[in-house]
Amino acid sequence: MQASLLKESETAPTLESLIAAVDRLGPTLRARAAEAEGQRQLPAETIRDLFDAGVLRFFIPRRFGGHELEWGGHLALGRRIAHHCASTAWISCVVGSHATYVGRMDPRAQQDVWGGDPDVLVATGSVSRNVSVEAVEDGFRISGRWSFCSGIDHAGWALLRASPTGDQRQTYFLFPRSDFRIDDDWFVSGMSGTGSKSVIVDNAFVPTYRTLPLGTLMAPEPPGGAVNPGYIYKYNFRPFSGVNLLGPIIGGAEAVVAAYRDLLEAGTPGQSKDDVQTQLRLAESEAEVGAALCLMESLVARLQDYGRNNIDVPHPERIGFVRDRTFAARLCFNAAERLVTSLDQSVVLAEHPIQRCFRDLGGMIQQIGVNWDRNMTDVIKASFGRQTNIPFLNTQ
Repeated sequence: MQASLLKESETAPTLESLIAAVDRLGPTLRARAAEAEGQRQLPAETIRDLFDAGVLRFFIPRRFGGHELEWGGHLALGRRIAHHCASTAWISCVVGSHATYVGRMDPRAQQDVWGGDPDVLVATGSVSRNVSVEAVEDGFRISGRWSFCSGIDHAGWALLRASPTGDQRQTYFLFPRSDFRIDDDWFVSGMSGTGSKSVIVDNAFVPTYRTLPLGTLMAPEPPGGAVNPGYIYKYNFRPFSGVNLLGPIIGGAEAVVAAYRDLLEAGTPGQSKDDVQTQLRLAESEAEVGAALCLMESLVARLQDYGRNNIDVPHPERIGFVRDRTFAARLCFNAAERLVTSLDQSVVLAEHPIQRCFRDLGGMIQQIGVNWDRNMTDVIKASFGRQTNIPFLNTQ
């Protein structure tokens, strides 16, 4: 189905209207959660529903029929969707935000992706093996394998990262669906529905205009900023990286808490809402998830302020951004683990919704952007002025 393009004179939907659309879609997404997990990818109908609801048009530039809305609202949408299906939330919030990457690239690359039908999903891949990048006339010849490409079954394009021969800089290369094949290797315990499979490229040609060094893509005023007015296409992108994960993570933890409450209301064997220890356990978990939400909302507000006013993020606050997003994720997992591990054998079956929520949450918090050991050790190194493995923390 061809989407109707949003004309420049038309008003983009509000965040409130998108949240209302997500809430209407919620029961359908919840009903499909087991199917998504079993198929190890979202049903095609779900991708269509997300586009039709406007969720996956959030960051597509307005000149191509997208909404070009302010950064941060997509986290609220992802959080809401995760109440029903965490994998769907991941695709909508994390993979959907990849449109900002393309929106920062050469206008010709944007035309290639969205010039026909703007309802196109863009997957990314940064973990690579056996990659060769050879410079040729007007572009590159590329072969290799990239893993953890969420949503790749439904992606029209893949944005894959590698270093050209003789150049140590990481560069993004943009491939149409016809230039890669999928290796169905996504067999996991959590977030199965994201379909984060590997892609293989065999000697594909990528024109120069469909490439962009990582440093340039992340830096202020990338090529796409000349044609897309939103600050998300112009401002330094590094501060925003990683925060996307919190929408699905917090929503996933809220789903565990809600499922636990439902079990208490239903009188699950071994659990009683009148038991003092159960009450204390639930209160602590709800407080942790609430604290994580406060951290996310604070991060969003500060990032919006810096972006709108085009002010560089001071180094101490950069450290705080990484610390806070990682700690928020930790709070969410601790809250869920406390509840799920207190349950008895009656809800241990894999198909029980609370078990799926917990598995998905465990999968999400392993992502490098919120990995506890990796991020917190670098946070402390940065606070002492030492070199870290996170480029964002090394810029003073």
